[in-house]
Amino acid sequence: MSFKSIAGSPLWRLWSVVIAGEAIFVLPFVLPRLFRPVMLAQWGISNTELGLAFSAYGIVAAVAYFAGGPLADRFGPRVMMMLALLSTAACGLALWGQPSATRLLWTYAAFGITTILLFWAPMIRATHDLARTQTQGRAFGILDAGRGLFAALLASLLSFVFASLVADGGEADAFEAILLLAILSVAASGALVWLGLNQPNTERCETTNLGQNAATPGHSINVQAIGRVLRRRSVWLQGWIVLCAYCGYKSIDNYGIYVVDAYDASSSRAAWVTTLAFWARPIAALSAGLVADRAGRMGWLAVLFAVVAMGNGWLAIDHRPTNGPVAVTLSATPVLLTLLGCTAAAIYGLRGVYFAVFDDLRIPPTLVGTAAGLVSLVGFLPDIFFGPVTGWVIDQYPGITGHRMVFAGIAVMSVMGVAASLWQRRDVRQATNSLDQTSA
Repeated sequence: MSFKSIAGSPLWRLWSVVIAGEAIFVLPFVLPRLFRPVMLAQWGISNTELGLAFSAYGIVAAVAYFAGGPLADRFGPRVMMMLALLSTAACGLALWGQPSATRLLWTYAAFGITTILLFWAPMIRATHDLARTQTQGRAFGILDAGRGLFAALLASLLSFVFASLVADGGEADAFEAILLLAILSVAASGALVWLGLNQPNTERCETTNLGQNAATPGHSINVQAIGRVLRRRSVWLQGWIVLCAYCGYKSIDNYGIYVVDAYDASSSRAAWVTTLAFWARPIAALSAGLVADRAGRMGWLAVLFAVVAMGNGWLAIDHRPTNGPVAVTLSATPVLLTLLGCTAAAIYGLRGVYFAVFDDLRIPPTLVGTAAGLVSLVGFLPDIFFGPVTGWVIDQYPGITGHRMVFAGIAVMSVMGVAASLWQRRDVRQATNSLDQTSA
């Protein structure tokens, strides 16, 4: 895939969607992933309380995913995405100082509205509409790879700035500077997406067996066509596939606290370990998207799930002492870093593929927002329970024991993902064969 082939197609316009797609989540998720030990110490909250904030986000998001789907089919993504970014930056101001557990809870609930209701489905629809049927994997691979590259660059910058400021002062002042930088980055992304999506895309005008032009931006929504999407078993099954993958993605949030608990690492060193995982994302997501377009998206999902299952299974049976942290240097543990990196790469690969299947499932382009909303409603339910459950397990079973239990749970979910992907692959093939026979 050459630069010329991208520049000559609507895919070049993904640059603004890429930046916005990661910037929107910097405040609620990227900062905790990088600086979780610092946040817990400076704000005086526990893993469980932070998990409850994530849960508040997930509860609001569960409603917002589905409600935002028809909105994305009703309105264009440009205005919705810009409004989402600016309002998310405004909500980030509530994290200034030392927010109480209650304020944190309400702030994350607000994040659920700004990042999901106003943003998520418009981003999925914009990406889908900028690609042809045969390049959906490429488009979503570019989206997640670009988001990953932007996240890795930003994480590297934030980690470097934090380490530099800590050397000159305390962790509290350093983190407040990081928070301000993050807020400004999110607000600036709102202006970029307004500039990047300044032309309508007219290439996507296909129709399918679910209805013709059922819901175009600026027109009323066809409730009957939406109902037909809701009755599709394949849409619900894809939601389960995303759920299994998303549990793995959420587990990356624990990598930093894992090396602190199990390896007695410093907060700065833990941030760099997580940053290394970030750098696996661009290569993994883009590679997975390209391979999926050639080898089959459903089969490739099954392969990636198998890699995630093996990686987390190995971490779950790690034979280290369980009576507290083990003081060793991370440079002496290349196997651990390689294992975390490869597992994270497979997880990011899943993210680069699992929203590229709507054409395979025969969802009309005009209802992709609705389908994405339903898939996301099911798939991102871990936002409700994953944080509190894993936070409680890590708090109740200190040291490496609690982390082993979390890794074992992710391995089980990944095995379920393998089974669901193979089931979906079989159904897609049967539907394709049936359609071919009818056409013949």
